[in-house]
Amino acid sequence: MKRPLKLIANKYVITAAVFLLLMLFFDQNDWFTQREREQERNELQEKIDHIRSESERMEQELNALNNSSGKLEQYAREKYHEKKDGEDVYLIITDSAKTTKPK
Repeated sequence: MKRPLKLIANKYVITAAVFLLLMLFFDQNDWFTQREREQERNELQEKIDHIRSESERMEQELNALNNSSGKLEQYAREKYHEKKDGEDVYLIITDSAKTTKPK
């Protein structure tokens, strides 16, 4: 019984335990802060991946618009509501707030 108590009371064991407590809980780079930083890094990496894929999609769309006049005309008609002379363009805008609720 004295042996485990003597081991716990050893100055090296006490110093190591205090050091571990300081590093795990009271340091500016403690374990909790590191977990938060890792989570933030993962979220930022997901955003970077999303932005890269969006950039690649936009570059493909730009190449398609530059290489095909039909695509350019379609894009202008859809995005900017352009029309040829003599054509009529109708925009149908639905307002979901005006729908009536059943009683």
